[in-house]
Amino acid sequence: MTSTHPAQSPIGHPAWKRLVPAGIVIVSALVVAGGAKVAFELGSTMMLSIASVGAWMMLCLGLAYAGVRLRPGVGGALLVGFGIGALLVLVFGGMQMLA
Repeated sequence: MTSTHPAQSPIGHPAWKRLVPAGIVIVSALVVAGGAKVAFELGSTMMLSIASVGAWMMLCLGLAYAGVRLRPGVGGALLVGFGIGALLVLVFGGMQMLA
């Protein structure tokens, strides 16, 4: 017996579904950059601050990779957000060292 249900037509997603990956990218980039700033400020010496920022970046990269493995649909957005956050840390960290 065949199904009489009509095939779903390929229509576009609602607007909020298209904005979800962009929101994930922005939020994850801000979490990476903001956490690195907090980790830098908590260090008492320059070497401890740099080590804290490195540890925070490794933790964020691990969480982004776990997101790729658990939810492939949003994992790419997490990795892009991590990359943007890492670039923000490099740019603003470099400007702070030059000052």
